[in-house]
Amino acid sequence: MLKQLYRLKFNHFIKMVLGLLFSFILSSCGDDSDQSGNMAAEVERVVSETPVDQPSSDSQPEAMTEETADGVAQESADMSAPSDSDFLNYDMVMGDPNAPVEIIEYASITCNHCATFHNNVLPRIKEKYIDTGQVKVVTRSFLLNGIDLQGTAISRCVAPNRYFRFMDVVFERQSQWYDINEYNRLNSLHDQQTAGQMFVEHTVSELSKIARQAGVNQARIDECIASEEIGEYVISVYNEGRTVHKVTATPTILVNGNKTNNDYGSIERAIEAALD
Repeated sequence: MLKQLYRLKFNHFIKMVLGLLFSFILSSCGDDSDQSGNMAAEVERVVSETPVDQPSSDSQPEAMTEETADGVAQESADMSAPSDSDFLNYDMVMGDPNAPVEIIEYASITCNHCATFHNNVLPRIKEKYIDTGQVKVVTRSFLLNGIDLQGTAISRCVAPNRYFRFMDVVFERQSQWYDINEYNRLNSLHDQQTAGQMFVEHTVSELSKIARQAGVNQARIDECIASEEIGEYVISVYNEGRTVHKVTATPTILVNGNKTNNDYGSIERAIEAALD
């Protein structure tokens, strides 16, 4: 079925894929025990039901700014993004690929619980276990809405040596580019569908700014969002998580293939058990 979808023009492809994704009422961001979680869930519902149009093309690259230097690390190695025909269609591994313990995280870039994990938990794991060669981490996208789909497509076109820093910035600034207050403002001025569409456009525009700071020009960003090949890859990762690992919420953490809670203590215990 998916193979047939990918042969369609992008507009039809993206809308049908979103319909396929959200026909499964399986996934959520963490839990809904607090008010902000409930509001985020409502925004995700509206966004998931909002048609997504093909982005317009703009070939002008983003000018380098002070924020660029501060927000996205400037490595001395080759800084070029993948060529027009290439994208990151493979797992990006943080740490020693031969590390004895593997952590796989299924995350949504719009999930506030995922941002908490990346901003507060992952740095502790990195310091104690990744930097010492005991653990490697693979982060995989698990889609909750159309913004996830387009944002993940953008991320797969960032240069490999900038990928993890790009993801760091995405989660560090999540409350800025995925601004629920902005959605509320738009919703107060427009009908729900229009507000949802405008919110999608706003968030993708803000994500695109981060990508431009990471060295990807706007023309390439538009190509990546519109790419059926990238869409096929992103959906395959989502489907593997859903069917193979039974992922139903984000973040889902697997330590050597076994699910564990996403707090530091639980992950630390799972790592130590795997190292014994």
